[in-house]
Amino acid sequence: MEGIMLLHNNSVEDTDVANAIKGDGNAFSRLIHNNKRSMYRIAKSILKNEHDVEDAISSTILKAYTNIIKLRKSDTFKQWIYKILVNECYATIRKKKREIVFDESNIIKDTYEDNYKDFELARAINLLEENQQIVTILFYYEDMSIKDISRTLDWPEGTVKSRLSRAKERLKSLIDC
Repeated sequence: MEGIMLLHNNSVEDTDVANAIKGDGNAFSRLIHNNKRSMYRIAKSILKNEHDVEDAISSTILKAYTNIIKLRKSDTFKQWIYKILVNECYATIRKKKREIVFDESNIIKDTYEDNYKDFELARAINLLEENQQIVTILFYYEDMSIKDISRTLDWPEGTVKSRLSRAKERLKSLIDC
């Protein structure tokens, strides 16, 4: 009896996949509903954060819905959607690695602990206009080229050069005083 039920479920799922490929939103919803527990387990095994799991599943559903017309065989739906889900989970992990999380207590603490060896220079840099400060720090402290600063800030190279030049002149006058 159980074998008959499995055949029936696969047949229903194959029909839902075929209908979803044709644009039937209700069939697609049934497919998602029937696979949501497995999708959750897969995502939770890769991502530990509940919010990330929900985001990955939501992104997966959206991608699957917009790309289901590309699915060639209806019997591969589960593998197909699980592959999308796994890719979304790993994309979330890669994105998290690029994120920088600031602890406000450390930020406040760092403002009081100046690690610059030349306090006069640090004080002078803090007196520059904001756009001059950033180019000065990127150029001198981060050793970035003018071209890299230009790409990073999305400013023309000429703008970076002129702001850096004005910053040097201003620093010279501030330090010589």
